Amino acid sequence: MKYSNCLKPILCGVMLLILATVTAMASDKRPNIVYLLVDNWGWGDIGIQGSIVPTPEIDAFAAEGMRLLNFNIENQCTPTRSAIHTGRLPIRSGTQKVAAPGEPDGLAPWEYTIAELLSDAGYKTALFGKWHIGSQVGRHPSDQGYDEWWGINEGSNAAAYTATPEFDPAVAAVPHFWEGKKGAPSYETEEYDIAGKTTFDRNITDNAVDYIARNAEEADPFYLYIGFTQFHPPWVVHPDFEGVSGAGYYSDIKYEVDHNIGRILDTLEKTGIADNTIVILTGDNGPGTLPQGNGYATGEVGGSTGPWRGSLSTGFEGGLRTPAMIRWPGKIPSNVVSNEVVSVLDVYPTLATLVDEADRIPTDRPIDGVDQSEFLLGHQVNSNREHVVTFVGDDVFAVKWRDLKVHFFTAEATFSEIKKHTFPQVYNIKEDPAEQFELWGNEGFSHAWVMTPVTKILTALTQSMQEFPNIKPGEDFAGYR
Repeated sequence: MKYSNCLKPILCGVMLLILATVTAMASDKRPNIVYLLVDNWGWGDIGIQGSIVPTPEIDAFAAEGMRLLNFNIENQCTPTRSAIHTGRLPIRSGTQKVAAPGEPDGLAPWEYTIAELLSDAGYKTALFGKWHIGSQVGRHPSDQGYDEWWGINEGSNAAAYTATPEFDPAVAAVPHFWEGKKGAPSYETEEYDIAGKTTFDRNITDNAVDYIARNAEEADPFYLYIGFTQFHPPWVVHPDFEGVSGAGYYSDIKYEVDHNIGRILDTLEKTGIADNTIVILTGDNGPGTLPQGNGYATGEVGGSTGPWRGSLSTGFEGGLRTPAMIRWPGKIPSNVVSNEVVSVLDVYPTLATLVDEADRIPTDRPIDGVDQSEFLLGHQVNSNREHVVTFVGDDVFAVKWRDLKVHFFTAEATFSEIKKHTFPQVYNIKEDPAEQFELWGNEGFSHAWVMTPVTKILTALTQSMQEFPNIKPGEDFAGYR
């Protein structure tokens, strides 16, 4: 079809207007969000923080945004996942510890998760991997804001249950993978066992890559939560990485983790959405230790906490600090390293603010996280937080205030004896990261003054919990609703 000369300018103008509108719409699209959560990850388990085993993909990613050296998570898998999803101290939600099989568990349906908030704001949502904040139907990801999910509902260690010679399926449930979509009950798929754990993180990555490719050009932004199961026992590694390090399972797993994260980041680049995607990478707690006689190096120790003392499920820094970094090209400054105090609780309000949905944060309950958006965007040097309260189970083990750490209970390792101290132990974690020189007793009570700000913090928390009673494990809603 031919057009008259008088129509050509009009058509060209219309085409330019359409092109400008499409470009404006693309630039105005709210950012996608990808949260990468590594299981049992030591602060020193990446090359840029001291690992001898190289992690080039992670190191490169860290240089593209802000790396947080003082990022504080909760003491175990379940509490950290709860904190990410609610912005509330896990003890408020009845998720303050990993529930043993058969115990009541999971987020109360009353909780308003980050996935629900973003879904209500028009985001597509998906979870692949480990959930671990609700084992029962009705408390799965698809019941808490996710459009779709695939993975496991309980802890990573469940893969080993059926491998124990005493296991009896008549008295204990056989672990399975699960799948679900919003609006329908989740359902079991294949058995989750040692073989399933071996290829689990590869399959998580495959699902994530496929999801990004499917949604990259969609009009609505997406929130993708990826719960890896490495480095959590049982210690197995994908066959493609077995033996690559020459140093044992744990070192092999580092190669696998780095590769999987790299694949996801590469997919964001290849689909052209990396510049409009907020990517957060953290661990859920500090590392554990490999057993002797595992078929590789006898007595191999897995997991580096760098200069920090302790491991998972303790109140020491080695159990509470993991690698942490966030990237949003053009928004969050690149190649920034900060030792400012940040908590995993802060993820919830910060993400809501970064995508202009802070008005959706609930006001009918305490939110313990603080908005760190101005800090992350480089508009201020200091974090909006200067203390972290660490619960292990029902007890306050420690309070970190600025550079001082006050311990009321201590445990040296995950399964070690818990000691209650007559007088609190105080350490300067900046000058003494290994928490070896105790200040309260060794300096003649000179640091007793630190109890003034710490007592103020704990008194305010106690009053808050009296006004807003904690949800007990397994309860459906808060008593103050």
